[in-house]
Amino acid sequence: MSADKRVSIVVAAYNESKNVSRLYQEIRQHMSAEPNPIEIIFVDDGSRDDTAGRVLDLRNQDPCVRLIRLSRNFGNQAAFLAGIQSARGAAIITMDCDLQHPPALLPQMLEAWRGGASLVQMERLQNADASWFQRTSSRLFHTTLRKLTDIPLPAGVGDFRLIDRRAADLMLRFAVSRPFYRGMPAWLGLPSRTLAYDAGPRHAGRAPLNFLKRVELSLDAITALSIRPLRLAFLLGACAIALCLIYTVATLIAYLSGYSVPGYPTLIFVIVFLGAIQLISIGILGEYLGRIHEQSSRLPPFVLLDDPDEGKSERSDKQSPDQQ
Repeated sequence: MSADKRVSIVVAAYNESKNVSRLYQEIRQHMSAEPNPIEIIFVDDGSRDDTAGRVLDLRNQDPCVRLIRLSRNFGNQAAFLAGIQSARGAAIITMDCDLQHPPALLPQMLEAWRGGASLVQMERLQNADASWFQRTSSRLFHTTLRKLTDIPLPAGVGDFRLIDRRAADLMLRFAVSRPFYRGMPAWLGLPSRTLAYDAGPRHAGRAPLNFLKRVELSLDAITALSIRPLRLAFLLGACAIALCLIYTVATLIAYLSGYSVPGYPTLIFVIVFLGAIQLISIGILGEYLGRIHEQSSRLPPFVLLDDPDEGKSERSDKQSPDQQ
């Protein structure tokens, strides 16, 4: 077994104390035939329950388990990035802790990677827990993302994926304070393969993403990797000017022909129409200016509360040869 062929499994966990042990057991079960060493990295994204304690119990039993704790809840996108930054493997698999990402598919993902794919994307076909609104909003999100960015992200592709070491190193060069991990690997354009799966019901607990967080994630997705909304705002303004010019010419022709020209209703319509376009354009500019402000402030995408593995490593280095 070679260390440079290690497989890293990064799990983002937020209030997942009831799922940690079950997920660990299933990962161990389905990865039992893996010839190379593995490490399971749980990233505690500022949980308010005993998620970290459950992971520490597992780490005391199995040295392949690692725990990374963030100082607060930065979101699962930042949590995955923190785990990738700490991962040592040649292949890195990211997944949620609720068991809707089936550990049984891990061997197939590794097989596709060994077949030459730098990125293995898992496309969800069905979701047992998703409502009609969630399914519709998910399709709308992916459609909008493809239209407004250069990210070839199929519908149903989320955070369940495998990336190789090259892709991970390239992603870590992204100097963004609000990362959109879901789109970064696809944006790189490296050789990829897509596998389909059906997501089962959540094992325990509640999904951390509510409607407002989904909207925030959508804004991060669009503004992090594309400037097309700025161009659309420009085109929208140009179309508005063209329509106003056409209306002005039509009004002038009607006036010269002796027809009465509508007064206040038309004026109010024009003012409201142009005002709406201006507000939309200002809103889009504000999103990008906000990102520029965050980048110039050099805000990190996440902050580690501690990493027990680092302390353990330092203590081992300080031991004498006889103690070791």
